[in-house]
Amino acid sequence: MEITNTVSQTNSQSVPQINQQKSNHTFSDIFIAYQEKQAVVEADKSSADAVFKMNTTQGVQQEINLDEYLTPSPLSGSVNINDMPLLLPTAHNIDTLSKYSEKEFKALLEQYGIPSPPATIEFDTEGQLVLPADYAYSAELKQAFSENPKVENALRTTAALASHYAGIMEGQPFRDEMSIARTQADRERIAEKYSYLFDDNRQGKQIILNFLDDGNMLLGEKTNTTKDSPTIS
Repeated sequence: MEITNTVSQTNSQSVPQINQQKSNHTFSDIFIAYQEKQAVVEADKSSADAVFKMNTTQGVQQEINLDEYLTPSPLSGSVNINDMPLLLPTAHNIDTLSKYSEKEFKALLEQYGIPSPPATIEFDTEGQLVLPADYAYSAELKQAFSENPKVENALRTTAALASHYAGIMEGQPFRDEMSIARTQADRERIAEKYSYLFDDNRQGKQIILNFLDDGNMLLGEKTNTTKDSPTIS
């Protein structure tokens, strides 16, 4: 899969790539470099197809059953968040989740007889589903998601981790330059150069999910301009 901010595609592959117009250490640079280095190797699996080795707060390459992890379940008794393996915003996790989410979403469309996917899927700051206003099958897709929350959670988690990762990569040049600064004057110059990173009113990076007609999923950074007002589920 090739991913651009404009959703203009000439071909699709099995691997998401992200194209942003930034310089050193952007989400695009790091994620594409990771995928090239890994040669798009299929994530390691154990006995079940849905079990993948993921990077979590409890360790790297921890085996996680994504079907179970992303399926809501009632909690019994008190829960300590430190006991839960939270997925980290790493290139490996985003790559694995992207492939898993795309596969599950395609299967959902086929299961419910939905002819085509929306052009985009995004989630607002509160995690609510946002679909294009002109998408003809909004009601059908929302019904499918309500009956299969695992799929919506997979898409939501993919977008959230990718957005977090993009934000981290945006600040990487600042950290790199600070690490080699030799004088206080150098540090002040670098801080001024990247002062926009510390603006409390600065809008964070938001990655949205774009879809081709065949259901292939593309990750891309949301731009400030949109043609239509989206609908929020």
